[in-house]
Amino acid sequence: MEDKIFDLEQSIMQCWNVCDDIDVLSQTIDRSEPLTQDEMANILLGMKLLYHMKFEKCFGEFEDVCKEYWKNKKLSEQDKIA
Repeated sequence: MEDKIFDLEQSIMQCWNVCDDIDVLSQTIDRSEPLTQDEMANILLGMKLLYHMKFEKCFGEFEDVCKEYWKNKKLSEQDKIA
C-alpha cells in the first residue's frame, strides 16, 4: 500500500508541472520573435494531450489506492469480528 501511495503522491506532484509549463510558454510568447498561430496551437495541443495522460495516470493510481484501502479496511473489520 505504501508504494501505491508514494506513486500517487508522485503523480500528483507531476501534474503540478502544468503551472511551470504555462510559465515557460508565457515567457516564450513575450520574447521578441513571437510564435506563429500554428506553433502556439501545436504547443497547446501537445500540453493538453500530455496533461490528459498525466491526470488519467494519476486518477488510476488514486483508484488503486482506494481499492487497496477498502480491501484492507474490510479485512480489518473481519478480523475484529472473528
